[in-house]
Amino acid sequence: MTTSAPGNCPDPQKLWLDMQGRWLDAAVEDNPGKWTVAVFHQPVFSGAEGRDEKAVRDVWLPVFQSSGIDLVLMGHDHVYARGFADEDATGTPGVTTGPVYTVAVSGPKYYELAPEDDNVWTRNGATQVVRAGHTSTFQGIRVTQDRLHYEAVVAAKWDDRSTTDKEVGEVLDSFTVTKYDDGTKYVTEKGVEVPPAP
Repeated sequence: MTTSAPGNCPDPQKLWLDMQGRWLDAAVEDNPGKWTVAVFHQPVFSGAEGRDEKAVRDVWLPVFQSSGIDLVLMGHDHVYARGFADEDATGTPGVTTGPVYTVAVSGPKYYELAPEDDNVWTRNGATQVVRAGHTSTFQGIRVTQDRLHYEAVVAAKWDDRSTTDKEVGEVLDSFTVTKYDDGTKYVTEKGVEVPPAP
């Protein structure tokens, strides 16, 4: 009995991810709501050293970037990282236009952060805005008519190796997504003025 697939058999992982990507694309297209948030486990942009979910990124990132998704919440890496695809940068510091990608950990198990200047984000056309290692967080998301406000609050530091000076209970990260009725969207960092509607 052989355990290998015949040479003409498709890659099951790619086949499964492609099916999920097509489903996601259709689900987002049919979404009647103003806001779209994707939540799943393995990140398209890994934040931890030695982690890279290339197969997930190859299939799903194009869907996220083209379908108007506002926020992508991920885990798996046991670090905190948040950022954007470089194609969504604007000429204004602290303002982007596309999906926001976040990776978070809430429990006591930690991995090491990948180097800040050489990681899955930087090697794949993305920018980390905020990152933290050995730091557990919880997220609060408040949605109003035109705004989605996100905060990551330090929940615990289970060892003495946290890479942030924020204390338990303090906000580690926050940003706001503003979406106007015409579909124009801006992501602004804390303290950055939201551009007016076009």
